[in-house]
Amino acid sequence: MKRRTFVERTVISIPAIILAGQVNPLLANGISGAKKNSVDADTLYGKVRGYEFNGVKIFRGIPYGGPTEGDARFLPPSKPGKWTDIKDCATANGARCVQAPAMDYNVEGDLGYFHGGRKDYEEISRQVDSENCLNLNVLTPSLSGKRPVMVYIHGGGFDTLSGILTMISDKHVKEQDVVLVGINHRLNVFGFTYLGGLSEKYAIGNPGMLDLIAALEWVRDNIENFGGDPGNVMIFGESGGGAKISTLLAMPAASGLFHKAAIQSGSMLQAIDKETATKAAEELMQKVGVTQVEDLHKVSAKDMLRAGISGGIIGAGPVVDGHSLLRHPWDPDAPETSEDIPLLIGNDKDEGTLFAIIGNQRLFSLNFNGLREELIKTELPENSVDEVISLYKRIHPDESPSDLFFRISTDRGVRWKAVKQAELQLARNQANVFMYYFQWNTPLFDGKARAFHTADLPLTMRLTYYPESEQLSKQLSGAWAAFARNSDPSQQGLKWP
Repeated sequence: MKRRTFVERTVISIPAIILAGQVNPLLANGISGAKKNSVDADTLYGKVRGYEFNGVKIFRGIPYGGPTEGDARFLPPSKPGKWTDIKDCATANGARCVQAPAMDYNVEGDLGYFHGGRKDYEEISRQVDSENCLNLNVLTPSLSGKRPVMVYIHGGGFDTLSGILTMISDKHVKEQDVVLVGINHRLNVFGFTYLGGLSEKYAIGNPGMLDLIAALEWVRDNIENFGGDPGNVMIFGESGGGAKISTLLAMPAASGLFHKAAIQSGSMLQAIDKETATKAAEELMQKVGVTQVEDLHKVSAKDMLRAGISGGIIGAGPVVDGHSLLRHPWDPDAPETSEDIPLLIGNDKDEGTLFAIIGNQRLFSLNFNGLREELIKTELPENSVDEVISLYKRIHPDESPSDLFFRISTDRGVRWKAVKQAELQLARNQANVFMYYFQWNTPLFDGKARAFHTADLPLTMRLTYYPESEQLSKQLSGAWAAFARNSDPSQQGLKWP
């Protein structure tokens, strides 16, 4: 496996533990417990029943789209069917997309960071995998009123994870008086296989992205019944979630469905071209043993996933299909479709440390010769390495060679893209752009993790494992909520230029 592929796969797995939350007596008591604390809300498709927990009304697994398996595989989403009985959205999570299993972590120890040390991790995070995964969670302080709506688009590249983080973010919802939505949608081979080059039936590509648009349409049409303001919707996401948001900003069908966006360690400038994606689709057909595109819907989900995982570019992300996505999202310039959308863009100082913990421990004990060698391995031109090291030593004289390696790697990758995206949006001169740079060196893994990839996300959602991060968490949560409310992350005690 190439190093880049390994890093991409790993980035998917690490945040999979951001899934939990105190044992919820409602869940422990099952359906009977849910009835005691139940709360009902209306949607265009039927009534849903959720529950109240810690002063927050919670609905999970609300359908926003129809079936996506069988003949519907690879096609744009349909509307959900209507129902007459009250739909139970209290006792089980909605299905997430079929995906490769992520690493299984115990809730104790350092990795409690990802879910704030809550004890109901395993109980709340239970999910089944299914191709029929078009559902979302809603958390709200009240069914009445018009609160800002924060729509969380999950990370995990374009391959894995779900919107389950929202299920343990009731503290953020309660403190900030916002409505929070978390979306499940098609991923990997099911959401990002492009067949438009092989069959006109599939000319409209990017079904996984179209799912997100369908979910945002559901928010527009239904969120008022959950105490939210459909005219004040913010989308936000980390890593792959940020990449999805970068893409949504360039999709004409998404225009008007959201009014501000936060892109966290996920600024994506280019998508995949049709030729590359078509070649990948042909390889996929060979792997699963079919010669006709229409036969792909007969292949089992398990076999499709296995072929996709081993297929390189298959399912790797959005395609410039000429229909749902007309151009590269942020190349050569910012998309006109979202020129008036205020943005909050940023990243973490040490994006690569968690991947190094898994894949290359040597990076934590570098001397300056080792730093030079490792930077050359990352394709930094050898005739520039000494100059770069000298510059960073001068700016950060107290940092070790390992500190400098992670800082330089971040600046050359995620940070550079974040700054570039901000500059491109500013060039349109239609909307404000705010930037952040998360630099708190967490104690995770005896301090090795530093300010690692996704380190800001749990704190933004008010999940704090280390007491010393409580104030920082309040600032982040407050800033994101202020941005949702006013298109400006400034708040009392924190003026954000």
